[in-house]
Amino acid sequence: MNLKQRFSVVFSCLFSAVLAVVLLTVYYLFSDFRQEEFVDRLAEKAETTARLLLDVREVTPDQQKKVDQNSITRLYREKTQVFDAQMKLIYSSSDKADVRWSAAELSEIKKEGHVLRNVREFDVLGLYYPSDGKDYYVLISATDTYGNRKLVYLKYLLLGAFASGILLVGLLSFSVSKKSLEPLDNFRQQIQEIAENELTIRLPKARREDEINALANSFNQMMDRIDQAYARQRDFTSNASHELRTPVARIAAQTENMLHSGKLDDVTRAYMVSVAEDAFKLSEIISSLIAFAEVNNRRNSLMFSLVRLDEVLFGAATELSATYPDLKLKFEIENNTEKETDIEIKADEVLLKIVMVNLIKNAFLYSDNGVVDCCIRQKAKSIQVIVTNTGPVPNVIDTEMLFSAFYRGNNSQNRSGSGIGLSIVKRVIEYHQANIAFHIVDANTNQVIVTFPL
Repeated sequence: MNLKQRFSVVFSCLFSAVLAVVLLTVYYLFSDFRQEEFVDRLAEKAETTARLLLDVREVTPDQQKKVDQNSITRLYREKTQVFDAQMKLIYSSSDKADVRWSAAELSEIKKEGHVLRNVREFDVLGLYYPSDGKDYYVLISATDTYGNRKLVYLKYLLLGAFASGILLVGLLSFSVSKKSLEPLDNFRQQIQEIAENELTIRLPKARREDEINALANSFNQMMDRIDQAYARQRDFTSNASHELRTPVARIAAQTENMLHSGKLDDVTRAYMVSVAEDAFKLSEIISSLIAFAEVNNRRNSLMFSLVRLDEVLFGAATELSATYPDLKLKFEIENNTEKETDIEIKADEVLLKIVMVNLIKNAFLYSDNGVVDCCIRQKAKSIQVIVTNTGPVPNVIDTEMLFSAFYRGNNSQNRSGSGIGLSIVKRVIEYHQANIAFHIVDANTNQVIVTFPL
């Protein structure tokens, strides 16, 4: 559950609790008001009946019964009973009046003045009425159909308001939380776009000064520090590599000259051969570090231009043939589409040449016959460069490990190399938003496929 959903649920629950309390309070107060109003009407009717019956001597019980039965203010299912001090029934407005209270209850009526009871659907009011020094008790019962009907209507109305309120607040809270947290979503998207070679991206600052703006400022300050540290590291790698290249090249040249002088004994020659091999390995490592620096210096793809893959491959092979004269390159182009052959892609030619040089060199060094097969395969939505060689295959479960820095397979024994060539290749390929994969075709065939999307 994300923050927008969490805030919406929390706000909705809090509002639902508050709304439920408010609506229950309204319902309770109205119910209490309904009962008080009905009790007042019952008390008024009871006092009127007692006054006419007990204080007005000219009114007989039969006449009072007719008055009660034909009154325009008569309540629904109204029944009135009057008891004397001996708790003897002296008047009943209906022959079916069956409300009977005990002596203890009538004594409570005298003590309290009036007592209200709820008997089934009836509200029963007991009223104490003194007259001419004597005690009388009036019991009046009726059903408040009108008030109860309004109470039921209010109940459904409040339930509807509660459901509508929850739904409306849920939608509004989600909308408000979404709008409020929209800057965080934008931050997340921009942060995901930050790559190793795109450290110049900064989060925009909001117009209002709030926690989100403070977060953006803190993040931008952190990115400034990271960018500066990364730039210092990149500059050091590049400068150190270039500074080391000259003395290493001089060592290698002087070693080669001594080996070709013919004035060395066997022991010294063996030492010099070992020094030459180490100088060559060191030179390869320095070249790899320079290639790393070259990749890291590329900030974006604005410098991409149309490049012919065959020309890049031939250029890489020509460069390698000076160092490896035994290299044999087999080249072909496959067009698996109905379109005219077009093997141009948008790329950085310098970096792409580094990729081809490393792939062809690795294929040659790990081959058993010095032959490297290169195929450019044109497809509908991509162009593939397939480099194949025959020779020992690496014993790895996950071939992705071959593209890790300084990892060398078990087939690299007695073969020179720094172990970072394929990691450089993978970084350049990812920079071009392409894919690279290593395949073991059979027990004696290796294959690397680079796929450039069109």
